[in-house]
Amino acid sequence: MNGIILSQVSVFCYSCLLGVGLGFLYDMFRIFRMMINPHYIGIFIQDIIYFAVSGVVTFLFVLTINKGETRFYILAGEGIGWIGYHLTVGEVIYKSSEKIVTYFNKRISNFINKIKIKINSKDNN
Repeated sequence: MNGIILSQVSVFCYSCLLGVGLGFLYDMFRIFRMMINPHYIGIFIQDIIYFAVSGVVTFLFVLTINKGETRFYILAGEGIGWIGYHLTVGEVIYKSSEKIVTYFNKRISNFINKIKIKINSKDNN
């Protein structure tokens, strides 16, 4: 009996770690959105891709770790890990990435404007 409970607790802990990983993956999607600023259809497509990847990863996790037996505590662990990541490290990553993306967008914009000025000055000659 003790071995079964220990096994379930370890699967729960692994599912929490998987939730943290899926939270990090979602942050990568959010940073990508900040960089390219997609329209509503682009956000919709990215969300579909994220949820498809999350579903496949969860399926493979359950298949590998728990021999294909789906249990509520596995999904709850993923949710707890995702929310925990999002409210702690995810906030720090998102706020710092917002500043970094803004900095690089300004640098790229300045570079493009300089190129446009040089092209326009050559056209006037």
